Amino acid sequence: MTTKTLISWLMIICPIGMIVVFAGVEPAIMGEADESLPTQDRILSTLNAFTEKELAGNVINLVGLLFMIGWLSALAILGKELKENGAALGSVASLVFTAVLAILAVSLGLSLGANDLFAEGNKAAAVTLELASESAWYGFPQLLGVGYTLLGLGLVLERNPLPRVLAGLFVLAGLATFILAPINDGLGFLLFLISILLVITSGIFLLRQGN
Repeated sequence: MTTKTLISWLMIICPIGMIVVFAGVEPAIMGEADESLPTQDRILSTLNAFTEKELAGNVINLVGLLFMIGWLSALAILGKELKENGAALGSVASLVFTAVLAILAVSLGLSLGANDLFAEGNKAAAVTLELASESAWYGFPQLLGVGYTLLGLGLVLERNPLPRVLAGLFVLAGLATFILAPINDGLGFLLFLISILLVITSGIFLLRQGN
């Protein structure tokens, strides 16, 4: 299997799997937190639900995490694969996507710690850790937007392996995510879905190109 084929499959399978797990399976099994509750009560409700279904929660988190790692790793590798005019921007984009992976690792570690503390009865500390875990995600849209923009610009300059139109859409999606996602959660989620669709489309194009 070539690097391009690996990237292609990761860009197709992982985003789809991630959406299915976190937008479909997790709410269906674990339930959804009541966003109208005060922050502390909402977090306590989430921690309590996880404790009641700990095995299912751990499996869902593990599978979802693997899909997220595959998605971000594919984008990071794609950036490193640019060797000509877009090499510099591709390398920086790769570093940005690696930083996004670091956010994921930090958030997960804090959340696991919060669940352990809650199970031990230390609810105040558990809420604090879980709040810190959620806060780690606040920079996620901006970093993701920067990564998409740099990768798209690198692909535009490279003229390969993606068409300029598709590469340009990466730039637009990245800029829109960076600027607009922090303004409104609903708009941010819509932009996230659009960017995921771009990743899947790019993966299909790369796979067909390889064949």
